[in-house]
Formats: sequence, C-alpha cells, structure tokens
Amino acid sequence: MTDSLNFTESEWELLESAPMMAGLLVGDLSAPEGWVNELNAVFDAAEWSEHASGSLLLRAVTERMVAREGDSIDLPADLPGSPAEARAHLIAGCRQAVKLVQQKLPAEAVAYRQWLLLLARKAAESTKEGGFLGIGGTLISAEERSALHELETALAIAG
Repeated sequence: MTDSLNFTESEWELLESAPMMAGLLVGDLSAPEGWVNELNAVFDAAEWSEHASGSLLLRAVTERMVAREGDSIDLPADLPGSPAEARAHLIAGCRQAVKLVQQKLPAEAVAYRQWLLLLARKAAESTKEGGFLGIGGTLISAEERSALHELETALAIAG
C-alpha cells in the first residue's frame, strides 16, 4: 500500500511518529513512565479509525505504526527535559508532519490533521484525572484541554 504514496523513509518516520507525539503531548511530560496509557490509547484509536477511514494515507501510517509497535517511535529520544520545551517540541513535530502531508498529498491534509487531533483527544481520555479509586474526577483535565487547544491551533496554522 505504501508504494503508491511517494514518501522517503525519513518522511514515513515523521508521519508515523506524529501520532505518538500528539498522544504524548497530553501526558504528564515530567513522568515518562506514565505514558503507557496515552500511547496505548493512540494505537487503539489509530487501529479503530483505520477501519473507519477512507484515507489511504491514514491506513498506510497505521499499518506501519502497528508493524513497528514497541520500537523507538514510541518515545522520542530527542525530547527535551523541561515539560514546556517538550510540549513545544511535540507540537512542532506534529506541525512538521501536517506540512509534509500538505505539500505531498494536499487532498489528505485535512484528514491527517483531524486524525492527529482525534488521537490526542483519545490519549487525553485514556485516564481520569483526580477523584479517588476511579470515583469522581474528570475525563480530560484542564492541562490536557490546554494542550489539545494548543495542538489544534498549531495544526490549523500548519495547514
């Protein structure tokens, strides 16, 4: 399937890592050990949306992600230590991926941008914030909402 899409290997890596970056964005950037829920939510949502999508690009990226699940694409090695710098780095990576799709497959750009936002939202919803023993709390925290808004704004500009 990917042969019909004209991307270099480094471009494919960017397209595959952007969903992970979107999911990590809503996680606790100061506690990488807690990212498992967000990353699992990204994979689950990507696989679910692959079947519902008519986008060749989204299906191809998901297939490549699933084939490499557990490899280094999950945790970026170059992620800055500061949560604010990490957030900026993750958003920049997502913007770069959207710009690439806009340049090479403009007809797929909107679907890819919306997909990244969906995956980030699913990652944010993967764990309740607050509450006690699963009672109470909120599905998406104020910090997660802020990160989602920041990503949405950045990706709207990217396109």
